Amino acid sequence: MRSMVRAAALASLAACAPGRPDGARRELPLLRLEARDFAFTGPREVPAGLTRVRLVNRGPAWHEALVTRLPDGVTPEAYLAGARAGDAFPVGAVDVGGPGKVAAGDSSDVVIALEPGRYAVVCWSDGHVKAGMIASIVITAGEARGGAEAAPTPSGEVRLEDFRLAHDSGAYRRGANVLRIRNTGQRPHDITFYRLEPGRTARDFGAWYATRRGPPPAVPVGGMVTLAPGRDGWAELVLPAGRYFAACGTPEPGPNGTQIHAQMGMAEVFEIR
Repeated sequence: MRSMVRAAALASLAACAPGRPDGARRELPLLRLEARDFAFTGPREVPAGLTRVRLVNRGPAWHEALVTRLPDGVTPEAYLAGARAGDAFPVGAVDVGGPGKVAAGDSSDVVIALEPGRYAVVCWSDGHVKAGMIASIVITAGEARGGAEAAPTPSGEVRLEDFRLAHDSGAYRRGANVLRIRNTGQRPHDITFYRLEPGRTARDFGAWYATRRGPPPAVPVGGMVTLAPGRDGWAELVLPAGRYFAACGTPEPGPNGTQIHAQMGMAEVFEIR
């Protein structure tokens, strides 16, 4: 049901977006991925270009779908081995974004540019990759498609800086949002949006996350998984009225141990009225 509401709201927004000069708005190619505990299903090969990537969560756990480009000669199995060995950024892969984390029965859409090469689709949520939640996908060269004229019309922009989330006032609005997400920092960054349950706080969520006891004080509603520095994309999400927080969950090793960027200032609470 949540996926149907999300799709209807985003379709309404798209219908209001300015079209091409000839009046025909180009539809972006769709890469549809389904997540179950703990595997992805989807196409093994897609052509390069600007692409809408949709994650449909069919499992009970929260899932995300990072699209990461593998270096030449490196296999998804090598990436998996690195993840299991504790490497947060295995084999020098370049993260190009992907659908953010969503709860069971929900979906998440982003638009990203895919260049020819060999990629892996990975769920890092709760370390699911270590359970084997990784799939191989090849992006093939071919006729150019999905250029600038097909790019979504953003309703707002979020800049992922070192270490803060920056955006104009009013970037988040009630209903359908198309947020251009730009990593303007020198480190990899991501952004996940969580809707808080009535009366609960982001601090409550942090305490719950450490123990996982009882129902969660917030649920993820999408966003953009890790973007390498200089990368960008568009995250499509629906925000009904309520309180939310946004956070970057990228890890940062330090002399006192590893923190996530949200603990270093890349988090904010906001309200949709």
